[in-house]
Amino acid sequence: MNRRLSMVLAAYGAWSQATVLFFLDPMKRQVSDLVEPEATVGEVQLLGLSLEGFAVRDLSPVQGWLPQVVFLLLSGLLSYGVLRASAGIRPRLRTVVALGGASLLAAGVAMLSGPALDPDAVTAMPTYRAWTVRAQLGEVPGAAAQFALLTLWLPVVLWLLVWRYRDWQPLRTYLRTAEDGHGGHEKSGPSPVFSRPRRHLLSAGLIPAVLLAVAGGPVLRHIRVSHLSQGVPGSPDASVTFDPDLWEPYRPPATVEEWSGVLYPALRLRPLRTELLGGWIATLVVCAVFLLVLAVALRSLARRAAEVRRWRPAGLADLAMKGWYATVLAAVVAAVVDGRLMRWFAPRGESGPAAEHLGVALGDAVRFGAAWGWATGLALLGTVLLMARRTAVSVAPRADEYEDQPVPEREERAAHGD
Repeated sequence: MNRRLSMVLAAYGAWSQATVLFFLDPMKRQVSDLVEPEATVGEVQLLGLSLEGFAVRDLSPVQGWLPQVVFLLLSGLLSYGVLRASAGIRPRLRTVVALGGASLLAAGVAMLSGPALDPDAVTAMPTYRAWTVRAQLGEVPGAAAQFALLTLWLPVVLWLLVWRYRDWQPLRTYLRTAEDGHGGHEKSGPSPVFSRPRRHLLSAGLIPAVLLAVAGGPVLRHIRVSHLSQGVPGSPDASVTFDPDLWEPYRPPATVEEWSGVLYPALRLRPLRTELLGGWIATLVVCAVFLLVLAVALRSLARRAAEVRRWRPAGLADLAMKGWYATVLAAVVAAVVDGRLMRWFAPRGESGPAAEHLGVALGDAVRFGAAWGWATGLALLGTVLLMARRTAVSVAPRADEYEDQPVPEREERAAHGD
């Protein structure tokens, strides 16, 4: 996509999000004053997600508006990069998905920057328990991620309208809708797609995610209430239950506990001693969904990367960022399974309505993807550079062998048209 159209779409998306963030709360107060002075407008929600949980309510403290500004700036820049790297102006599903990953990554960075800007915070990297306490004290869990999901359609609608009326003369003149953009990498004609480079890229991208999922094992816990007994004979309805953390509290290693706020989801090869089998299976299902979605996304990236013959720096940076986006999106899909589907079979131990469970899971997922998705991107980037270097080394001896030939022999071959 050309630079001008990419800038217009990214700027429109950031401007629309800024309008909602900074003017939604004052607009609600004005509506309340007009309808009834003492009335209050309820929280604006859609599909169980909060639209105003991330809105600016007070401009006096820095932490009240600076995370929102970080989100807007980063979301606009990343969206511009995604649109600029897309091939042509035609809307494509993979580009829309990448826009979602860029917006969620910006939300994750904004969430992580909030505690760092809070002067009353004990540490700049809260633990998992600290994030849970913040949600219990009234903070909307995963507010930035919920806002990013609800406002993703804003630039996409404008993009669809531009594509629909691309033949209109003002759009052809000012936005150059008749031109086709090029991505950050080039292909020198049709080339075969080899399965071995795809496998290398897929394996390299999954290694960091698997290691981090194993490290985050002690954090996520389902079905924390276990049955101690079923009562005495004659009273089958009587039962005594207990919380395993009260009976035998589990304490992970110090390093895992310190980074537990950004370790999600959890892959544990065996259940904890105080955990029911159903809770352990639920944890494995959530992690399996995360790894499966990430593998599908990396397979698509690997297929396209294996076709490229000549890379540019912009193409390499785009590949690394897409690996980051894939990690965030895979974690969000796992969070939806965790917060929506698993609550019917193996809910988390935290109390609260279903919407809060989904918000907590989204917050865990976005923080994890924002904090560690770069490892997936760097793994893809390193694998591509290593394969390109091996290809160059394998081709170099042939040129040296030709240069070492005697001069008469080369002249004779040139005379014969070889």
